[in-house]
Amino acid sequence: MELNVVGASAKSLKGIGHLLTPERWEAPEKGMEYRYADTDLDLGLLLPCSAGVLESVPRPMVLNRMERHLRTREALIALDRDAVLCVAPPQEDANGDLSGITAVKICAGQALILETGAWHWIPFPVGDTAARFLVIFRSGTGKDDLYYHDFTRSLPIRL
Repeated sequence: MELNVVGASAKSLKGIGHLLTPERWEAPEKGMEYRYADTDLDLGLLLPCSAGVLESVPRPMVLNRMERHLRTREALIALDRDAVLCVAPPQEDANGDLSGITAVKICAGQALILETGAWHWIPFPVGDTAARFLVIFRSGTGKDDLYYHDFTRSLPIRL
C-alpha cells in the first residue's frame, strides 16, 4: 500500500479534524486594508493549554508509526514550509493496522485542528529544508496523553 498526498480540505480531513484557514485565500477587496476569515468553529481545547514549536527534519517519506491523544484536540499551524501530515480517524487498531490513513499536504500558513483521538505523525517536510509547526494542546499532553501505533509494514508516501 502507498499513500498518495492530497491537499488539505474539509473533505480530506472529514472525521479527522478541521481546516482553520480558508481552502482558497482571497485577497482583500480593492481599497481595503485587510481580509478576515472566521472559521466559526469552537476549537474545543481544554484549559490549561500550552504551545510549542515542532521542527521536523527532511527524511524519507515512509510512515512507520503514528500517535494520538485521548484527552485533547491538537492544533497545528505550518509556520514556514509546506509539509505532508499523515492522519487517520480516531479508532482502535484492528489486527495491528489503522484504516482511513490520509497523507495531507499542509502549506505554509495553513492551520488545522485534529479531533481528540485522531492518529497523526510528525510532518514530512516537502523539499530539503526543515519545516516548523506551532502546536497547541492541553498542557501536559506530551507527558500523560501520548499513545503510539507501530505499523506491521512501512507505508511509502508519494507526492
